[in-house]
Amino acid sequence: MKKNIEQLEKNQPKSQTEINQTVLDFLGNLTITIPQDLTVLKDKILNALESRPYNDKTKEHADSIQWKRTASKIIFDGYIYEGKACSDLAIVFLTLCKAAGVDGRLVKLKSIDGKKTHSIAEVNLNSIWYRIDPSARNSVPCEGALTNESIWGKKFKVWKKGRDVWDLNLSNINDEDKIRKHN
Repeated sequence: MKKNIEQLEKNQPKSQTEINQTVLDFLGNLTITIPQDLTVLKDKILNALESRPYNDKTKEHADSIQWKRTASKIIFDGYIYEGKACSDLAIVFLTLCKAAGVDGRLVKLKSIDGKKTHSIAEVNLNSIWYRIDPSARNSVPCEGALTNESIWGKKFKVWKKGRDVWDLNLSNINDEDKIRKHN
């Protein structure tokens, strides 16, 4: 039994941004050398993944997978849930950037009133940090990393930054309370 658990743990990804063949196949020959390439990548992701409604019929399944899938699993599954996809999209975006040789990090945001959360990406391209919202069709790369004092979109502030949501110690939908309660 112990050996089975050890084998299972050994096969579990350590990060949501691990690169595998699914990720490389999705990236294809796309290169990221200028900020506009980040927009091309974001659009490629949004166009490839089916956006499913988040409602009473889908809530149970959507909540059960929230913050649990790796980028390769999201790509393989081929879907996200409307209104619940910002972290998934940021994870896929950051993983594809990583596969293209561009470092990045997830930025978990919390609304100023503490009621909502959001995720965006920051990437270091040619020694310049850019921030982008992979879940917003009209988002373009903006130069400069967010600080703890920064306000994003007039209503969000930085909660934490990390490699992915697992790095921020978030693993399921109930963990949103950690963010809301944190000052």
